[in-house]
Amino acid sequence: MKVKNRISSDLQLKNSKLYLLFTLSAMTAFAPLVTDMYLPCLPALTACFDTSASLVQLTVSTSMLGIAVGQLFFGPVSDKTGRRRPLFVSFILYLLSTAGCLFAQNIYLLIGFRLLQGLGAAGSIVISRSVATDLFKGKDLLAFLALIAAVQGIAPIVAPVAGGVLLLFTNWKGIFFFLGLLGLAVFGASTYLKESHPPHKRAKVPVIHIFRFFVPVMRNKLLMLYIALLSFSMAVMFAYIASSPFIFQEHYGVSPVAYSLFFAVNALALMVGNILSAKLKKPRRTLKRSVTGLFVCSLLTGVSLLSDASIVYFCLTLFLSLFFAGATFPISTNLALDLEEKYKGTASAVLGAGTFFVGGIVMPLSGLGNILHSTACTMIGSALIALLLLFVIRKTDKIKYNII
Repeated sequence: MKVKNRISSDLQLKNSKLYLLFTLSAMTAFAPLVTDMYLPCLPALTACFDTSASLVQLTVSTSMLGIAVGQLFFGPVSDKTGRRRPLFVSFILYLLSTAGCLFAQNIYLLIGFRLLQGLGAAGSIVISRSVATDLFKGKDLLAFLALIAAVQGIAPIVAPVAGGVLLLFTNWKGIFFFLGLLGLAVFGASTYLKESHPPHKRAKVPVIHIFRFFVPVMRNKLLMLYIALLSFSMAVMFAYIASSPFIFQEHYGVSPVAYSLFFAVNALALMVGNILSAKLKKPRRTLKRSVTGLFVCSLLTGVSLLSDASIVYFCLTLFLSLFFAGATFPISTNLALDLEEKYKGTASAVLGAGTFFVGGIVMPLSGLGNILHSTACTMIGSALIALLLLFVIRKTDKIKYNII
């Protein structure tokens, strides 16, 4: 036991916390950047490939599908082989598929390469969480996950703005070229990442059997409840991302520049919520308050949309909703992953896949019919489900919630 503890300690010393924070945060940001950065150029893609808007929109859905499925693959593989090798494979797949997107000659090829691009990006996000859980415990892990979650929460909000700025100087291919350069840079930085999952902790089964790891993970009722709670909390954010360009620019009539400023303010709400939640003691009590606050503020945001309230009221309630969402993400992630010791990579994969599966369902729902009404119903419904899941968790885990 002393030998194993020494090995774990030595692994932590091989990479500084600053390096780990920078590299793992950059890896985490890949998935939302791949999904959202090129959203502003969707109309240009419709004209370029002379196709329908629905087919162009499919390039977004397939990338999210790739991110969800890819995490279910790379997570268990990393439990068997260690973190470095599957990480490098995922980066190579990402870079090759990004090049394929650049040279796609028709919309169907682009859809296929976007699926592969999502699969490649998935490796970095699931392995970044696994590395964090390998090296840190308790409050250190919560603080680290909070910073990573802040990046993961902010990236999908900032990405469309960054894509819009890039379009001032280039076309849709320039955005994919930028994504390729970004991937190459993070790939280079990750080559210095030391192996965090030593051989004595790896799964001792043939590779073909590694997907059996899902069985014990998914039988862990409390773990799955926390993952569901996280997924529906994030669904509030996904609904906002999908509908905000239309609500701000078409309904409230703000300019693209003003819309970017609103994005920045809301990114700040997520970041502050993430950071504050990591500093508070008694995570279960904090989770109760953050999920309750998320529901109340999502309800107020929905009322503002249904009643066609002023933009000031809408922005205030939206800011508070995203603040409580940001506070919920790291705590629910930490409490979920703490429940699985043996198959952390697999648990991280299920967690990441769950959030993107729910997000992939929520985003089109928020645009059905009257976008104000559908967005209101989606946000309220998602927050309500998260609140109900919290009650189920508290009933399932009575002892800890009664004493903490």
